[in-house]
Amino acid sequence: MTKNLLSNLVRTKEHPTLRVVLDIAEAFRLTLDGAHQLFGYQLDAIRHIDRALNGSRTHIVEAYSFYRDLPVDLPFLLVASTLLNSHAALHDLVSEWQTQIPIRAIEGEGWRRPGSFYIHVGTEDSLGSSLPPGSMALVEPISRKEELRPNPRATYLLQFGNGYRCCKCLVTGTKLILLPEGPYPGVREFRYPGMVRVAGRVRMFALSLPMPDYPKPGMLPPSPQGAPLILPWEHPTRDRLFLAKHRRFTRRTEERAEIRDALHATFGNSLTERTERRYRLPSESRPHVDSLIQMVILNTARYSDAIRWDRPLTADRGHYSLDTLLTARNLAELIDHSSSALTPQPIEMWNALREQYTEWPEPLSARFPDLRAMEDRIVRLPVGSELRGTSPPIPSGSILLLNPSTSSIESVEHTHRAGAWSRPIYALRRGAQVVCGYLRIDENHYALGASPLGSEPFLTLHKRDLDDLRKVCGVAVLV
Repeated sequence: MTKNLLSNLVRTKEHPTLRVVLDIAEAFRLTLDGAHQLFGYQLDAIRHIDRALNGSRTHIVEAYSFYRDLPVDLPFLLVASTLLNSHAALHDLVSEWQTQIPIRAIEGEGWRRPGSFYIHVGTEDSLGSSLPPGSMALVEPISRKEELRPNPRATYLLQFGNGYRCCKCLVTGTKLILLPEGPYPGVREFRYPGMVRVAGRVRMFALSLPMPDYPKPGMLPPSPQGAPLILPWEHPTRDRLFLAKHRRFTRRTEERAEIRDALHATFGNSLTERTERRYRLPSESRPHVDSLIQMVILNTARYSDAIRWDRPLTADRGHYSLDTLLTARNLAELIDHSSSALTPQPIEMWNALREQYTEWPEPLSARFPDLRAMEDRIVRLPVGSELRGTSPPIPSGSILLLNPSTSSIESVEHTHRAGAWSRPIYALRRGAQVVCGYLRIDENHYALGASPLGSEPFLTLHKRDLDDLRKVCGVAVLV
């Protein structure tokens, strides 16, 4: 096969077909990413392109790390459960780590919640959403019973023919009634089932802070035809997937032109409208990789969904990333590299944490593979505490990521005028405790409290405290 590949390279177009890439993956036990990398494609970069070009719309995003041998840190020994009730950094909660573990190990039992998936909350279509625009949320599957009678106090991912919305809702009779956050001029009642699908329950969301000042979000854009209420992995064929995505995420003419220009700059070519239509119809032809990736971006889809008819993600098991095979000197090194992660101990405490947080998020390990080195910067809000001033508030159990160095203090008057998620949050370490909150000026002194404008007592800061003040640069919020 190697001889045939090399002899035909001069006749191969700049971009290979998906079939060629997958044949190489099977012949040389390469992962999807490794086989694509031979031809210059970085599959994990697709999610960044998707965020840049499709971030305005709420949609299901890729959470699978295609680089399966990425070495990551995972917890192993946890501290006594009593520490969970106090302000504590991650190093107070994890006493021993597993390091240099391939990210593929998170597939193992005890780490993932089967059926869970992740979404991006759009910056332009999230009016009335219970989650802030620009955030990433974890959605878990629900039972048929809960789907028919959702909890009005919970937040759900709702699928419509023209998009998605994260919102509380109520089902009465044959109607689903939205319970949006804030002023909402749109339609609130929908025939149910039929016009909307309760696709899953939102368990938590993550957001970089402070949030940019996005323009005021609007309603879901109209879709002339509307898409069926089917989740991406439920479609029977690839053309049906792209057709449904095309109908659900209708684009303005100028928006399509901007995306085409961006894709042309990346790939050196762009799809014609005729080619796009061909991929939305039944066909026996196998696409070239560049065309397939462009169809994924144009239709706000996931690459893993677009290729599952040719090679599901489970086929990566027992295969290796390209750099792993190139650097291995013997078979033993490959065996060691495929080792699984040990279940954190004590198991009762780990199971309790999984119940609270649903799963160990693969996007977390992909974004921060060296968590052990960051354990002083990650803080958990204890039971009984809450940071108010945002919608929703940041409850106990939520996780805060602190800046690594001392933060300059912004104008308190300016921050009071900022939007809820754009208002800076600070953290102060005093001994073993970490105090988190908002700053205000109290009798010529800075003070730190759980609410930016509340009347509850604030902690007065002394001059020496300012050197230990850290700004919160990210948050994972339990819903």
